[in-house]
Amino acid sequence: MSEFTIRPERDDADRVFIRGLNARLSDVIDAPTHSEDEVVAFQDRFTSSAWGDDAKPGATFIAVRTEGQRLGYVHVRRGVDDISDDVCGYVALLAVVAEVEGEGVGQALLDAAEAWAKSMGFRRLALDVFASNQRGCRFYEKAGYRPETIRLIKEL
Repeated sequence: MSEFTIRPERDDADRVFIRGLNARLSDVIDAPTHSEDEVVAFQDRFTSSAWGDDAKPGATFIAVRTEGQRLGYVHVRRGVDDISDDVCGYVALLAVVAEVEGEGVGQALLDAAEAWAKSMGFRRLALDVFASNQRGCRFYEKAGYRPETIRLIKEL
């Protein structure tokens, strides 16, 4: 793999790339009480929330090969720790193109999110990952993240 850099999101082409990874994110979601259409719509809404008028302060970083090919992105923003009620960082979205999975792109993006959170003075960085995303769970645990809650759901 050629080298890559991490840079801030900066234009509509970056947003088109980000939205283009929604299907990849939706594909790892197994939500047994929701239809596939609901999952896809959720992912589209959640991604769009990064740029809406009510978006929380945050940053989006893009991994880019030296030749210009976009490889992945992370969106990190201000959140609130559910236990302490302290302000913290929150990784809202992280995705890489399939071809570079396992090559360090995701870790570099997560490092950028952590650096942003530290620069904002946050003591913690939180994230959510769907239980069905076993690869994502292993990735985050390897990076030092530990589960604190498990959300269970039942269709009535």
